[in-house]
Amino acid sequence: MHLLIIGAGSELPPRARAARPGLRTSVICQQQAVPYLQEPERIDRLVVLPQSAAVSEWVAAATFINDVAPVTWLANFTEYDTDKTAAIAQALGLTAPSAETYRYISDKCAMRQRLAAAGVDDTPAAVAHTVEDIRRFGDQAGYPLICKPLSGVGSRGVVLVRSADEIGPAFRHATSAAESLDVTQVMVERFHQGREFSVEAVSEHGRHLVVCVTEKHLANGFVEIGHVLPAPLSPEVRSDIERTVGAALDALGVQTGVTHTEVIVTPERVRIIETHLRLAGDEIPQMLAGISSIDLADALVRQSVGMSVLDDVEVAKRRFDAAPLYAAIWYAEPTADGVIESIDGIDAARLIPHVRDVSVTVGRGDRISPLTMSRDRPAYAWATGTSARAALDRARAAVGELRFTTVADRRGESAVAAGR
Repeated sequence: MHLLIIGAGSELPPRARAARPGLRTSVICQQQAVPYLQEPERIDRLVVLPQSAAVSEWVAAATFINDVAPVTWLANFTEYDTDKTAAIAQALGLTAPSAETYRYISDKCAMRQRLAAAGVDDTPAAVAHTVEDIRRFGDQAGYPLICKPLSGVGSRGVVLVRSADEIGPAFRHATSAAESLDVTQVMVERFHQGREFSVEAVSEHGRHLVVCVTEKHLANGFVEIGHVLPAPLSPEVRSDIERTVGAALDALGVQTGVTHTEVIVTPERVRIIETHLRLAGDEIPQMLAGISSIDLADALVRQSVGMSVLDDVEVAKRRFDAAPLYAAIWYAEPTADGVIESIDGIDAARLIPHVRDVSVTVGRGDRISPLTMSRDRPAYAWATGTSARAALDRARAAVGELRFTTVADRRGESAVAAGR
């Protein structure tokens, strides 16, 4: 049994080996992914390629590995190099999402066009090469609009455009972010006002099971500052979300795997923001596993080595729905620029009852600044409760104990608005 992994995959390759004792794993990845490889001594064959390597070189590397050690399964646990993954699957006759599905997922404008054609979501969208492109789009679609990189992560470069006067700065900001992400284009789409949620689902052979809907809390426009799961929703709204996400996954050609889909519930209907063929970030899978027997990471790695998981996940979901516990995560929100001089309150935060984890991702000498993307968040805490409100209050209280003193603020006052 031999699993070929495209990219690093964080802790998932070791978990795949644990799921299939005796499994061999090989990896093809870009140079910058090498530091993130876990248990490198257990990798049978490692091929490292430069970022500039053509798809044909990736296929050649995979063919070499397959010639000397036939590959049983192919997996990509990230959202990078998906075009190479599809090409390798086709060349070696292995199962993976199609090139078309990967394109829909990675190209947000292509996703919009596909969802509209399938009758799932008719949100207008277009690629914008110039300020004038956005102006013409705004004249037709109306305001407000969203301008953002065509492919992006962590809310980087997402800008709300309320009127034609804001187009120029918005386009420059989105374009700058796109360049930092190695994306060549930006897109514009109609903005929808409503409550935002993420949806975690497990699919198998075209059958989709929504296992959790998570409520989002946003700061500074579009940066996620907190999450609560399961989201407190009426059965009717939850059903609408599940139905819309299932239809979207069908339209995008998703067959098997774990997906993370973001939606907005407007007064009229559920709208798709985007979807991903990967696990959610922001500790969502870890929180779900901590309050239930639903382990999305385990489901993903077991599927990657040929195991069926959907029936087991469905049983775990029924048990969880019958007696739900709630989890919430909250992030610290810097309100000023500065170099960190000291961090206080971590032990006090961890002593709050039902707080499961407090994590500070920066240290003395690091710079913090107001949030512009997810990477700017310097710390988080997550907690549990018998209600969504209890879990959220505990997570916010834990973050509220943290104090970041910066060089620019020697009075000892926090440079982080923790708990807002």
